Amino acid sequence: METETNHREGVRTESLALQAYRHFRRQLMAGRYKPGQKIKLKEVSEELGISATPIREALGRLVSEHALFQIDRRSVRVPIMDADRYRHISDVRILLEGEAAARAAQLATCGEIAALEEIHEALCVAHDQGKMEDLMAVNERFHDALCSLAAMPVLHHMVENLWLQCGPTMNAFLDYPPRAPRQRHAHLMIIDALRKRDSEAARKALTLDIRASVERIVAYLDEHRVNAG
Repeated sequence: METETNHREGVRTESLALQAYRHFRRQLMAGRYKPGQKIKLKEVSEELGISATPIREALGRLVSEHALFQIDRRSVRVPIMDADRYRHISDVRILLEGEAAARAAQLATCGEIAALEEIHEALCVAHDQGKMEDLMAVNERFHDALCSLAAMPVLHHMVENLWLQCGPTMNAFLDYPPRAPRQRHAHLMIIDALRKRDSEAARKALTLDIRASVERIVAYLDEHRVNAG
């Protein structure tokens, strides 16, 4: 009986740890944590209503994936990426997400393309209302949805791992707001390319979208690195 009880507790702890892991992973990808931000185990445990053990396991897993680094037993910190690494990740994103966009242009249904358009409209609303944190989360959701349309789960997983590293850098939009997304935005060019089944146009528009923010984010990272020093 004691063994069975211990087993149930172990399964429950594992489930809570997985929930916490997925929560932190999604928050990092959506830019909810800033480069250099300290995450205290006690604070997030109280925020999520989950005991310290599964939280510690979840954060430890993200440390092993290099999405966070350990300060001590009670806290971790979001890394501050250097400019060269960010440029490298951006180049890899262009290769992978560009391929996903090209494939999506051949596979996406009218309903799926309309759903992408709705996501971009939510991004426009967030921009109009000055809600940059919401804008970052919606922007990540647009890219995630686009990747899913390619029906390439291995590539999608690789892209998610890149977003796990670069998601916090999107906080650059708080200091360097993007231009109005209702204009000739790259997302709209991607959507138009998907409607036309034009793979190369989709790839080029995706490249333009990523390239448009590189220098803005590099400047942001340089500022944070100086302040951290």
